[in-house]
Amino acid sequence: MNTIVTISIVVLIILVIAFIGAGMWFKRLATTSDDFLLAGRKAPFWLLATAYLGGYVGGASVSGYVGNGFNSGISEMWASLFVVTGSVIFIILFSRRLNYFGRKTNAVTISDFICARYGEKLRVPSAIVSLTRPAILTGMQFLAISVSMKVVFGTSTEFGVVVSSIIILLYLITAGQYSALITQWFQSILQAAGIILFALVAFKVIGDPNTVTVAFYDVLPKSFTNFWAIDTSTFTVYALTLGLFYLADPWMYMWAYVGESPRVSSNGMLAVLGGSYYNVLPFLSGMAILVGVTIGKFTMPDGLAGDSLYAWFTINFSNTAVGVLILTGLMMTIISCGSSFAMNGVTILTRDIYQKIINKKATDKQVLFASRVSLVIVVAIGIASALWLPILVPLWALAQAIGLSGLFATTMSAWFWKRSTTAGALAATIGGGAVALCWAMYAWATTGSPGGLVFGLHAVHVGVAISIPLMIIVSLATKPDYEMAKATSYKVLGEEMKASKLIAEEDKPQRGGIFGWLCANTTGWKVFWVVIAVIFLGHYVLSLGFANQGLGMAMVWVSFIVGGLMIFMLAILGGKDIINMAKASKRAGDKLKDR
Repeated sequence: MNTIVTISIVVLIILVIAFIGAGMWFKRLATTSDDFLLAGRKAPFWLLATAYLGGYVGGASVSGYVGNGFNSGISEMWASLFVVTGSVIFIILFSRRLNYFGRKTNAVTISDFICARYGEKLRVPSAIVSLTRPAILTGMQFLAISVSMKVVFGTSTEFGVVVSSIIILLYLITAGQYSALITQWFQSILQAAGIILFALVAFKVIGDPNTVTVAFYDVLPKSFTNFWAIDTSTFTVYALTLGLFYLADPWMYMWAYVGESPRVSSNGMLAVLGGSYYNVLPFLSGMAILVGVTIGKFTMPDGLAGDSLYAWFTINFSNTAVGVLILTGLMMTIISCGSSFAMNGVTILTRDIYQKIINKKATDKQVLFASRVSLVIVVAIGIASALWLPILVPLWALAQAIGLSGLFATTMSAWFWKRSTTAGALAATIGGGAVALCWAMYAWATTGSPGGLVFGLHAVHVGVAISIPLMIIVSLATKPDYEMAKATSYKVLGEEMKASKLIAEEDKPQRGGIFGWLCANTTGWKVFWVVIAVIFLGHYVLSLGFANQGLGMAMVWVSFIVGGLMIFMLAILGGKDIINMAKASKRAGDKLKDR
């Protein structure tokens, strides 16, 4: 067995044991269902930021994007650009109001928000649609680990899926969201280091970063450096499933509820926008590997899948220390994302199915137990989805298509359209989700993939095109309830936040303007947010203009520099929050002993 592989196995075993131990340590904090599901709504700024990054960058963002860069070049990066765009719009528009809404109503899921507006008739359909994504994406992370294990260790797909599911189950079942937050902090640091090191190795095989970047333009087809070399159908699929979807994403709703205040909820996630460059480096790495193959530096095994390129290249071209860090970082990337989506699925099953349907009078102790049972169920569904469709990106696209088709019209109307009705919401949720699923199954039968295009249309095109008219037509044909509309009104919630005692005064904007909204009241914070804004906007400028060699060179260097600096920032600041949480855990343990 390769030395890198052997040492990686040992390191991974040690880390898994450590994660389980951390879960046991923080179990004393998870004394209520709110603690288990949402970390008591107490996630501090930098821990929220780091853990969010750990969940945001997943298996598809590493293994899948390297393969996309290798096969199609920079134009495939529209996928990651739409993800970050949709996420930012959601954070700015909704995260603060949702955090307040959660504190006001004890909301846990996106269905709680929907039902506050349209009534409990929407509970089951919205829960089923919203569960689709976290369940499938949990399976997607199991599959990503399995693919890596197959390349690195030579194990079967089934074995890899089962092992990865057991790992995530063991450390989450103790403290739930607390376990997820703590481990995602550490995992995000390892994954960031792994992504940067992999890119450095991929470039070094050819030469220095400048030489490799020049080779992108001299060696590869021109379409590979043209960000706009993408067909219309693929562009619109990405725009809808990887951009617009995040405005109605059950996972983003969960993150909005977790923050210790509305300000932390939004600013914590915005603070890691520089992390978007961790999604750039895998594409550039894939292109660098293609340069190496094209100029004859090395050859690839016949039939090697793009999803397997990351692990294969690491084993064959890294020294022992770097290779271990890269492979460990890859596994941590996938595990952190998997645990985050698993917990999202747990919140939906526990809150929407058990607490609101099966046992409406459940005690908090019963709900806490049900949360752990729900985790087992989500993991089981994830295993089934991973083995049902063992390809990464189509699995992702299927989940996004069903979710967007069933939830977008319903949630946006709840926020902004007081004339919308329960009947309209039912029609849009059930009709949109069902049509998207049926179209995906038809595409699977005719093209071999549920993410395939039939007559140039993806499932999301058809689902959204059905759900929005259904919401409008049925709502206009039925009687509205304007009083219920106030519960989720964007305007009403915004006004309530200004006067609410649920929010500390320091967490409310004290003045107008961008800095006022950010609550940036010191020079240090103002400078911080200016830097973040420049880095974030630079992502768009450098991406859209990548066909220009100068901008392409800038993109390469900015990605390396920003990525490197963020590792230290997240390690130090997130670590401080971990220490404070550990102290709180110890105090909680001492109180239990005194009883």
